[in-house]
Amino acid sequence: MIPLGYRGLAAVRAAAARHGARPIGTTRGGRAIEAFVLGEGGPATLVVAGIHPIEWIGVEVGLALAEAIAVAPLVGRRVVVVPVMNVDGFAAVEDDLAQGRRRWRRTSGPDARSLGVDLNRNFATAHQPPPTWWRWLHHAGPRPWSEPETAAIARLFDEVGPIDRAIALHSFGRMILLPWAHRRERPPRWDELVAHAHGIAAGLPERYRVWQAGRWPVFRAGGLELDWLTERGALTVLIECSGGGWRATDPSSWGSPFAWYNPPDGAAAAGPIADALVGFARGRPPA
Repeated sequence: MIPLGYRGLAAVRAAAARHGARPIGTTRGGRAIEAFVLGEGGPATLVVAGIHPIEWIGVEVGLALAEAIAVAPLVGRRVVVVPVMNVDGFAAVEDDLAQGRRRWRRTSGPDARSLGVDLNRNFATAHQPPPTWWRWLHHAGPRPWSEPETAAIARLFDEVGPIDRAIALHSFGRMILLPWAHRRERPPRWDELVAHAHGIAAGLPERYRVWQAGRWPVFRAGGLELDWLTERGALTVLIECSGGGWRATDPSSWGSPFAWYNPPDGAAAAGPIADALVGFARGRPPA
């Protein structure tokens, strides 16, 4: 059973279709990876959600952001939305929910060619191929762009250009993570990026911390979309949406991976997060 305020794959696709979604690639499982564009002309903001399959609140935030932007026409800017990047993984989580299985999923699921590949370690910037002994756990893949999902994002970036802003939607932890993730040095336009991040945080109903990911060793990693998009010239923020749904007072959440990553009511939680991101997505200066 899909929890309150969340949409399964068919409903997500229907919402995206209302904005003119089109295929940009095909997963290993044969499912279409879709994107849609709001607005015409000018630079673009790229919004990517659903890279990790269990992080459904990010998908809801991405769709809510699209709806909020569609209310008023964009002038001289486009917003490009990939509502679910990891379509196979999203479908697997939906099947888990329908069957009452409590599984934690970070990848799209093992198969003979992509055993445990974490798509958010498969981008080209500071990619780190795993040693052979690590292959039974989730890993970065044998080379950058080895997975059709990441390759689709790379093609989309080149086709849409120029993309000068990007939002990556994940969960959980109530954090706004900034590049670089693979090293401590500050990225280009650091002061501008920090101003945007604090402006976004000020618009959120809960307290979000603003961190440079690479300054904290526990987060330091290569191959992230955060760093690749930054390297390509986009001001990029990674939002760890919400604080998840684990509650000490709710025993049903204790052993539920879906609840660890997603708040109890997806629609109620997504709206305020999306509202805080509208200005950045529209290309406005820091609040």
